[in-house]
Amino acid sequence: MECRSDIFRKAADARILAVEAAKAARALEIGKDSGLFRVPKVVNFDFGAGVLEFEKLSSLVTLLDLAVRKDPRLPALLEKAGQALAVVHEKLILPEEMKCEMPPEWMGPSGENVFIHGDFACINVCFHEPTGELVIVDWSAAPSVGRIPTFASRYFDVLLFISSLFHAAPWRRILSWNGKEMARAFLGGYRRAAPQITLSKLRDYASEIGRLQRKNISAMARRRGPLRAIGYVGCQMLIEARLYLFLRRHEL
Repeated sequence: MECRSDIFRKAADARILAVEAAKAARALEIGKDSGLFRVPKVVNFDFGAGVLEFEKLSSLVTLLDLAVRKDPRLPALLEKAGQALAVVHEKLILPEEMKCEMPPEWMGPSGENVFIHGDFACINVCFHEPTGELVIVDWSAAPSVGRIPTFASRYFDVLLFISSLFHAAPWRRILSWNGKEMARAFLGGYRRAAPQITLSKLRDYASEIGRLQRKNISAMARRRGPLRAIGYVGCQMLIEARLYLFLRRHEL
């Protein structure tokens, strides 16, 4: 992504960008109607050139940044993030030609499958300091799933966010990082906005989110030197064990 003074520009496969533009435009409307979040406007999409441009919002801080700072506003923002995702899952509808299912392991029974954000991580959910708004960015699917899928079990987005909260722990604070409390705040918000959804299958997808996260860990480790890679993988495996225990034991 290229950042200019007033826009963010993405260059990629035009078909993928077309889906992202459609998702972002619909999500912007959902955010306005619900009053829960904001989405940067699409200001230009050139299919032929494979270029998508969004408005640039200054003074954005990711929820991860707030967690690292131990910002007292974080619990309320995590709860709002859960509410926002629940509303997205309820209201986001794309044209049939843009419906692309995740692999079978991420597809649930009827009623559980929804159009997804696709990369709902704590680095893509932000706080806009000037207005106090929650801002959700990057509406294409995560690189680890190929940027293409748009339709899956709601548990994909939910677990990707929870996993990001755990695995984002700075290594110097790995023992004191309270991923459990952050995840509980987020899940509480989701339940508050969608009380008819029990989210009782968190543990059923624990192995799938673990498999996806290990793929990410492997990719990140390859970018480090041998000794640093060993330390990084060791820390991430400890975090994965904590995440697994949380998903197995958490009751809503």
